[in-house]
Amino acid sequence: MYFDKPPSEADMKDLKAEEKYKVWLREQYASTIFHLVDLLHHSNPSIQDLSLTTMMKFVEAEGQTPIRKITEHQTFPSRLFQKVFNKLLDDNTDMSRLWTKFQEYTEFDDVRFYVLTFLHSDLKHKKNQEVSDTYVKNVFSLLENLTFNSKPRKMLPGGEPRWLAKLPENEDVLKSRSVDEQKKLFSTVWLKFLRFKLNTSMYKRVLMMMHDKVIPNITSPLFLCDFLTDSYNIGGAISLLALNSIFILINNYNLDYPDFYKKLYALFDPIIFHAKYRARFFHLADLFLSSTHLPAYLVAAFAKKLARLCLTGPASGIRIAITFILNLLKRHPNCQVLLGRLDGPSEIPNDPYIFEETDPAKCKAMESYLWEIKTLQTHYCPEVVLAANKINHQLGQQEELLGDVLDLTTDELIEKECKRRKKETAINFIPPTGLFQSQNDKFSSCWTHIES
Repeated sequence: MYFDKPPSEADMKDLKAEEKYKVWLREQYASTIFHLVDLLHHSNPSIQDLSLTTMMKFVEAEGQTPIRKITEHQTFPSRLFQKVFNKLLDDNTDMSRLWTKFQEYTEFDDVRFYVLTFLHSDLKHKKNQEVSDTYVKNVFSLLENLTFNSKPRKMLPGGEPRWLAKLPENEDVLKSRSVDEQKKLFSTVWLKFLRFKLNTSMYKRVLMMMHDKVIPNITSPLFLCDFLTDSYNIGGAISLLALNSIFILINNYNLDYPDFYKKLYALFDPIIFHAKYRARFFHLADLFLSSTHLPAYLVAAFAKKLARLCLTGPASGIRIAITFILNLLKRHPNCQVLLGRLDGPSEIPNDPYIFEETDPAKCKAMESYLWEIKTLQTHYCPEVVLAANKINHQLGQQEELLGDVLDLTTDELIEKECKRRKKETAINFIPPTGLFQSQNDKFSSCWTHIES
């Protein structure tokens, strides 16, 4: 038996006992839903999880055996699901943990469609309103855990898409809720979200997921170019994280960004050795400089600047940088002239390289030589010395795997050195030749050796 609204007392008098029992059951069900939704904000995480799981079981049950009248256009219990959605997208309560748990339900096409539909409507409603940081965090948690499968979707028997509720009989309804339509909503929602004021932590998380979770799933990735280029121009860690997405837009979507390598060159500063995303940066920089069609002066500029930074960098960072530089020289043989001048530096009395120059075309790197690598052959760390000594031999064409050293830390270098067996251990920087015979020996000014 179905009622759009609870029956009045007059209507109840006319009902039979069985019908009155059904009305009572509906009232108990409504009361249960009310309390379960309220428990989504409970202080105990276990109660929150159980409440969410139970509510989604109710959504599934209503989708399979509806308690309201359904049409060929509507089989999903959107009213019930919206109660859950509104509670998870609260303005004042952080629900990011529950959105992570909710991710398993977004594998269903209909759930994902209604999540995007409700979110789009909510963001549109809040367009001219000030929103709280908690609300922004909840929206981001939703988007962060909303994924589209890159592999072919799992199908039900008969080749049907995965729906939590009954599949509608109308094919037009299926098309209107298809993955392609969902991606249009996904694109609009992301563009609206990026207009919010993001704190630094969230800004970084957005950039970290942009290249693999956002760009492949929006209808026109070039819509993101303003956001990404602005991020790339900020500098520091923000620029490092924007690198990958910018390169994808240039490489795959023909974004015209003529100053890309100039901006990349500016990112090479001492902070790259100490940044949290050091391994990611070197991996991407190696990828961006992998083309053999790059001009020699540009590659030489990157190699020279990185070599100069090595003079003040930590041992683990220097080890990565030397491998990076040697790979560049192997990849671009024209740049090996920077090594050819090492044996005859008298030809260049002063290094012409201009370290402060921001334009790689004007820094005169091709006129210089890599004396910094030669200097590193006397470094205190044996691993660095071993890597720097490779310039004394023919480089060859086989590149080293940069991935083998990207995650190297100073602690690992020290531990490796401690385990190494040594035959001789130096205790003086300058080898002694006698008791008072070393140069500038201060003992000789206080003691005189008298032969008996």
